[in-house]
Amino acid sequence: MNTDKLKLLLALQEDPIAPAAKLAKQVGVTPPTARAWLDSLRDEKVYVSVQANILGRRLGLEMDDFLLKVDSYDSLEKIEQFCEAHPYTSYRARVFGGDDHGIMVQFRQPDEARSHLLDAFDIMKKKGIVTHIRELPTLRTEYGSTYTRPRLDAWNPERMVWEFDWDKWWNNQPSDVKSPDTKTTQEETITLDHLDVQILQHIHMNARRKNTDIIESLGFDKNTPGVQQKISAKLKRLKNEVIESYRVFINWTHFDVYNTPLIIAKAHSKTSDRLVKHLSDSNFPFGSSIRKTLDGFVWSARLPSGHFSELVGLVWKISESFEVLILDFKHSQIYGLWADAFDGESSTWRLEREFCFEMPLKSIGIL
Repeated sequence: MNTDKLKLLLALQEDPIAPAAKLAKQVGVTPPTARAWLDSLRDEKVYVSVQANILGRRLGLEMDDFLLKVDSYDSLEKIEQFCEAHPYTSYRARVFGGDDHGIMVQFRQPDEARSHLLDAFDIMKKKGIVTHIRELPTLRTEYGSTYTRPRLDAWNPERMVWEFDWDKWWNNQPSDVKSPDTKTTQEETITLDHLDVQILQHIHMNARRKNTDIIESLGFDKNTPGVQQKISAKLKRLKNEVIESYRVFINWTHFDVYNTPLIIAKAHSKTSDRLVKHLSDSNFPFGSSIRKTLDGFVWSARLPSGHFSELVGLVWKISESFEVLILDFKHSQIYGLWADAFDGESSTWRLEREFCFEMPLKSIGIL
């Protein structure tokens, strides 16, 4: 990849839904050139998509994360099929390392649906599909959690390496940090109709689209009087009230990033607070997420092999004990919001046991 294309990708990362003309001006090329380069970067799968980060609680949805341990490859595939069939799956990724082979799963669901999910896990455990269930803390700021986006400006295209001094970075961490307020932040839910959720489904996984493309994807004729105005007004409202930010999903193998460690560490509360705060405020170059736990933290990051040992070395230095697992991003899957999980007549998310419990279990032959 030439330097100018890298600059364009960096500009896209900083402003994911900016028009090509704006990105072209920042990079110093013509709009047609910028559009052609963006098309080629996507065709070559350097970047895969631009996705919207949704404020789930404003929609009446909570995030629930679990590590499920399995004792066979067949069980792993069954859980993956369960995730495919579950209406509220948000993410899954295979996990391996030591004795903890299994899968990390995340669900974006109404809080009332949580009991159905836990019941399903309990049945899978009784059937021997799952041998151990470990819940992870919610990835939210008020719970002592944060995430970082990768910074392409730390990539040196001439040397083909990531330039980052771990010791210098950690030595600049704050010395006095207060524990975050763990009170749950109340976020007012907004009123939705089925069309709102259909629009969110389309822009959640593919936000860099023209309004007319979204209209056609929804099955409307863009030339019908009033349609463009109606959809544009809904898009504007949803972007203002529901969309937190936008994220460019880059295929990091193009930048020598192959490792995704998941480190579960025991550490002093002040150490965990400092680490979370430093990741929040500093220019950490790699995509990562960290969650504070009662006795330490859970930290995952996407790293090139040369920096994997640096991460483990830092954790070793600051923690009492730790375990290292690997997330298999090649077999990971992100799931968009599913409009059919919303009941248009009642304007609520579906909670029926048949929908949230029986349907996904039947998909793996349990019920």
